[in-house]
Amino acid sequence: MIAWRDGETLLDLVVDDEPFDIHEIQPVGDDLLLVCCRSCYRGPDDFDLNGRLYRRDGTRCGEILLGDGIQSVQATGTGEIWTSYFDEGVFGNFGWEAPVGASGLVAWSRRGEQLHAFSPPDGLGPIDDCYALNVQGDHDVWLYYYGEFALVHLRDRQPVASWRIPVRGSHAFAVMEDRTQHGGCVALLCGAYGDRDALQLVRLGTDGQARLLRAYRMLNGGSAPVGAARAVGRGRALYVVGTDGNVYRIDTAELVAAAAA
Repeated sequence: MIAWRDGETLLDLVVDDEPFDIHEIQPVGDDLLLVCCRSCYRGPDDFDLNGRLYRRDGTRCGEILLGDGIQSVQATGTGEIWTSYFDEGVFGNFGWEAPVGASGLVAWSRRGEQLHAFSPPDGLGPIDDCYALNVQGDHDVWLYYYGEFALVHLRDRQPVASWRIPVRGSHAFAVMEDRTQHGGCVALLCGAYGDRDALQLVRLGTDGQARLLRAYRMLNGGSAPVGAARAVGRGRALYVVGTDGNVYRIDTAELVAAAAA
């Protein structure tokens, strides 16, 4: 595991003898949470504890159940763990007749206690597949899900706003306050059905309407197109692992400022 900030290496660690394939890593307090996105259920006392907690010296310090079919994992600064689920995690696979991720989005304590399960706001249906998650901070969580193609804002675990998005099939997004309208927001969505690399800026109005503002393509320094091998949104920043092997940070605020100029 390697972590860096502003060119400085913060962590360079090898974990030995971990039996699970690891797909996600998040800091949880002073420790690290390693997550395998799959978990098998074999019986009431026999299932995979796929959340693996380690100290920063590589010593394992806990294991918790987070369920099967995990799409993404993001933790808050206070150590609350949010897991979103794709369709197999929602509807069940690998022996889970009553899936842990049936709600599509769950918040956990570091001890594996379920703190919250998503319930859709009035006018929207349940999650069939949570395409993208953005844990903006300790109080604000955003999600984008199928089959509503809705972007939902939770504050203190409760829905406070939602929009049906004109972009279908995004796999990551960044979001920020829209300074041109009190209470409104702007989202930068990565990907769409048939075009994984598309970047689209959407204004989220206070009237519940979402409007496409502008579309973009990622280019490298030589103006060659760069695809999105993987993308994750945290707050207003969209982090993209490019198909050229580089990692990019896209600040939504800079795009909004340029669009308004």
